[in-house]
Amino acid sequence: MFNQGFGGPRPGFGGPGPRPGFGGPGPQGFQQPQANDDDEYEYVTDDEGDFLEDENGNILTPQEAEQRGLVTKSDGTVDRGIGKNLLIGGAVLGGLWIMNKQLKKKKRVKKANPDNVPYKWVKYTGNPNIKDIVKFTNNLQKTFIIARGEYKNKGLHPGYADAKNGKLFTSYGGEEVILKEYEVLTCPQGRLQWQKCTNPQNIKEANTVVGGYEEDGTPLYVAKCRRDQTEYFGKTSKKAYCAYYGLDGKEFRINDFEVLVWK
Repeated sequence: MFNQGFGGPRPGFGGPGPRPGFGGPGPQGFQQPQANDDDEYEYVTDDEGDFLEDENGNILTPQEAEQRGLVTKSDGTVDRGIGKNLLIGGAVLGGLWIMNKQLKKKKRVKKANPDNVPYKWVKYTGNPNIKDIVKFTNNLQKTFIIARGEYKNKGLHPGYADAKNGKLFTSYGGEEVILKEYEVLTCPQGRLQWQKCTNPQNIKEANTVVGGYEEDGTPLYVAKCRRDQTEYFGKTSKKAYCAYYGLDGKEFRINDFEVLVWK
């Protein structure tokens, strides 16, 4: 079992790949899928998403949906009676479209459970003895599980779970967040290690454990932070200048931390 230095009590933090249906280049700033999307990206249901899913599960850009008659481009005036869930697009996508029928909006994000890596995130059902579950014991002899959970459509955030009370402690927006539904990290023994990090922009994506993603799809990585000789666990990203962790209802920042990598 990968068991070393977990943090003190109650710290917290903070679909399938593309299918047929992608067409030509989109407007400037619009992220078109690449040939290797199945390996790197997935599409999650999100009311703020820039893609649509048709009845057959195909992922479409608004432009492709318009070609098929699934949406109609707005002329600049939108009926106030049309709900937000029937609109998609904006300035970055080159316009606003009205859905002619209800379709799922999808957001393109870096895979939070990538292929071809030794670790895997699995839904926690109350059994702390899941095979290869990643546990840590802190200097107070408290044992916690590295875990992650979704918070109010604001992304998938890593933190830690206390097997005794069945809750995940993470954070968002400066506050600690406690979740009852979450996933836990599993990995064969000897395949994980901590790596010192002072500049998140230098994180090597190839072998760093993906702990989740922000609301905008930015990948999040599991971070270990030290406070008063006790280690706490939270998150960082390549867009950040530090790591974040939660404690006593708040979210803290730290510049000297470690990230979890696989080997």
